[in-house]
Amino acid sequence: MQAGSEMYDKSEALKPIRPLVAQLADDDAGVREKSRERLIHLGGHEVIRSLVSALIDPRTHVRWEAAKALQAIADPVSAPALVHALDDEDEDVRWVAAEGLIALDKIGLLTVLSGLIKRAGSIPFCKSAHHVLREVNAYARVLEPVREALEQSNCAVTVPRAAFQAPVALSRTP
Repeated sequence: MQAGSEMYDKSEALKPIRPLVAQLADDDAGVREKSRERLIHLGGHEVIRSLVSALIDPRTHVRWEAAKALQAIADPVSAPALVHALDDEDEDVRWVAAEGLIALDKIGLLTVLSGLIKRAGSIPFCKSAHHVLREVNAYARVLEPVREALEQSNCAVTVPRAAFQAPVALSRTP
């Protein structure tokens, strides 16, 4: 394949994605839902990239739809963007982002732990991270010190250390 035709193919592949992502901003919830479902069905790198970009849209419903689609696609590539969304100004967006990280299991946990090292001072982030850590039961024993640190009044001090140590314990679990 020639270089010029590669660019054409990529451009062609993006054609159906752009309008679908734009429809995530529609006032009609039904239109948004159909668009989200179509994006989930298409999947792939370009869809994920577009949805990750939509996670920083100024409109709450666009961010929520993007997080919901990323949750359903459950591709590890989206983990850093979903962790960033754990600090979203909207509680519903944070919740859906947390659910997306739960769907990613161990990869989601590792990314959340990394985020906790940096953002332990953010109450919304810590609450969302706590939800993720509580719901992934396969690693409950390993994550207990981090959950306990999140529940302390001085969590901004105790959480980074616990979050830093947890990946070592996770690496020893199947």
